[in-house]
Amino acid sequence: MTDHPAQPPGAAREVVRCDAGGWISGPSFSSDPVVAGHVMAGDVLLIDGTRAEVTDVRRGEYRLESGHAPGVALGWRSGSSSGVMFRDAADLLDRITP
Repeated sequence: MTDHPAQPPGAAREVVRCDAGGWISGPSFSSDPVVAGHVMAGDVLLIDGTRAEVTDVRRGEYRLESGHAPGVALGWRSGSSSGVMFRDAADLLDRITP
């Protein structure tokens, strides 16, 4: 049950994201910077404000914005969304600490 009125048809949906600082009435988490080359399957990363679990990691030579460089392809999953992101092995990412 909710006290909020229903959205009118065609109204834009509200995007609800996790607050990295923690909610007053809910859980919070902390994150530590990690070099992309050290990320492992099972790690949970903070990607654009969304918690995403790393499903697989492939290391190799990739064509990145800076040209061909040693990098990693990180498969990730967050709820029903999933994807692959390519990062330079030296890029810093935010790993959520348990």
